[in-house]
Amino acid sequence: MTIEAPPSAFRAFVALSVFSFARLWRVRQMGWVAVGLLAILAAIVGVMSHGPIGWGLPERFSLRYQTRYGDYPQQLDRLQMTPLPGDLSAVQMAAFAPFRAALADDKFLSDFAFLNFSRWVVFVMYLTFLLPLFTLAYASAAVGAEREGRTLIWLTSRPLPRWAVYLAKFLGVLPWCLLASAGGFAVLCVVGGELGRRAAVAYWPAVLAGTIGFSALFHLIGAVFRRPAVVGLVYVFFFETLVANLPGSLKQLSLNYYVKSLLYNEAKSAVGTAVPEQLEVYAPTDPTSAWLVLIGAAVGLTLLGMAWFSRQEPQDEV
Repeated sequence: MTIEAPPSAFRAFVALSVFSFARLWRVRQMGWVAVGLLAILAAIVGVMSHGPIGWGLPERFSLRYQTRYGDYPQQLDRLQMTPLPGDLSAVQMAAFAPFRAALADDKFLSDFAFLNFSRWVVFVMYLTFLLPLFTLAYASAAVGAEREGRTLIWLTSRPLPRWAVYLAKFLGVLPWCLLASAGGFAVLCVVGGELGRRAAVAYWPAVLAGTIGFSALFHLIGAVFRRPAVVGLVYVFFFETLVANLPGSLKQLSLNYYVKSLLYNEAKSAVGTAVPEQLEVYAPTDPTSAWLVLIGAAVGLTLLGMAWFSRQEPQDEV
């Protein structure tokens, strides 16, 4: 006579994580919005990177002087031939010398183009739009999909503590968040050519940390609110976008601020001549503090969600 072993809570936990991962393979509506936005942004980055405009200083147009920066040497020669009152020719030459030297410095031009690419593609396009949208699309659906499918009560009646259900759902959805977020970042880097490859090498750790932090936040929002997509969008575009760019200490409440600090410090390490102030990060924190806050936020938000989920009586949508 064979005696069957009692069900293993660990095996049930792993099975639920795998089931959650398999169930979320379909791209949800918010995910399609992010994919469409990614296609538009990738087209813009491709045209800018491989077209006549580019990201470098020589291709930029000066509205003040109505000329390309690359044409400045000819303009400087014309200006230097214009006599000034008194004996100021030496002053005139000294004033134009730094800019002329910058245009002749290949390293400076390369670093400037990299920082300009980083500012518009990584900081604005990816961090402001794609990262939060992709993580919101998947992380908020981990519990939200169960509620919409009216299976939340069935799920919580399984022989697992509710905190374990919450954690298993998070571990099941996290790979999709990482895949979607890193995939979007990779697409922008690929179409960006050489500058994109340089950005991918420099910024992937910050992308990883930011994805995990936002995934934990949106997983909590998906468990707490019945309309997590709406709440998440309001949070991203009215809190993160505003607060992370404000001076003062309020921005320290924003996950975006710490991801930006990591990106800023990576950019600072990657360039040797150009000044990364054009990235417009106000008083960035040091990398160690940024890592600690992002990891601590991911762990803390997950623990908070586990505690909250354990004490609630789940109800399906009517």
